[in-house]
Amino acid sequence: MRRVTLFFLLLAALAACAAPTTPAASVTPSPTDTWLALLQRTPQPLTRPLPAAEQTEIDGVYAKLDLSEPQWWLCRRCADYRPAGGIWKLSFDRGILRIYYDVTGWRSIASYELDGDRLTIFNDVYCPEAVGEYRWDRELKTLTLEVIEDACSFGLRAENLSQLAWESCQPWHDMIGASDHWHKPRGCEDGEALIALTATPDPASLPVTVTVHPGDSRMFTRPPDIYIESNVDNKPAPEGFEVRASPESIPYGLTRVLWGIDDWIELRFAGEYAAVGVQFLGDPPTGWARVLFDGVEVWRGNTADIWNTAGRHGGYIEITGFGPGEHSLRAESVGIDYHPVTVTAFGVSLTEGVQSAAP
Repeated sequence: MRRVTLFFLLLAALAACAAPTTPAASVTPSPTDTWLALLQRTPQPLTRPLPAAEQTEIDGVYAKLDLSEPQWWLCRRCADYRPAGGIWKLSFDRGILRIYYDVTGWRSIASYELDGDRLTIFNDVYCPEAVGEYRWDRELKTLTLEVIEDACSFGLRAENLSQLAWESCQPWHDMIGASDHWHKPRGCEDGEALIALTATPDPASLPVTVTVHPGDSRMFTRPPDIYIESNVDNKPAPEGFEVRASPESIPYGLTRVLWGIDDWIELRFAGEYAAVGVQFLGDPPTGWARVLFDGVEVWRGNTADIWNTAGRHGGYIEITGFGPGEHSLRAESVGIDYHPVTVTAFGVSLTEGVQSAAP
């Protein structure tokens, strides 16, 4: 009887694991929200008592911009502290260390103590048994950490913290007199600076009509007539169409990942068509981009915010209202948040534009 009961409990558990899950209501926390929430958290005394909550010489918020390739895919089992391209933030606050990777939202929290030029890190939630030892040094706007010994996450924490200098998000006390000439590094911008970077074109001033369609255009009620994958190395463009991309863009299957400021991909074509469009579609890390038609910026926005369901984010930016002739449609990464931008394809409509849903 007991075996039968256990058997049915096992079947129920397997059914629960296999059952499809309903996508959660899509309110995606912004990177700012995640960072602010991290600042409210405190470590636990996992293997050592918490240090005294006293200010130290390195207290403050720092940022670094890693220019290597970013992590553009969703990963639930990636190694902790693994260095990757994008903006990283680091905070030292009276014995509490907090670190945050802006692209994926990965973060950790730990305790720290200073003894002269020695920094000791402990109580890290990802490696509670590991104690990290570093030498620290600051020169005006930067904090440098030199690893002495740190086995946390197979040495990845040591590599991450010591790989690049950390730039201060606030001027040091000995720079106050020169603070008028001090500029915050990328990742430390305030609201006004970000507003300037995210300004969008005025639709009334554009020579064409721009429509933002949420979702994957291949699934629309009326999809594009011609679908041109962005990585033409794997699947060439149809005759009459040419796709070019910056050398820094990253081929990924049939897609291309735009990374860094002004990384781009462009469709060139000639003829008479009703509409053209570019499809942004990727995992949650996908970020800010702009679209240019014949060299004129016609759209700018966060591609992750257009639409999301079942872990996919993005949408189709459609251009109509242009005449016959030679034209170009370009997508560029803006570099506001240094998130990767995943461009899957361009679409072309012959007689009428796409229809994303039934009327």
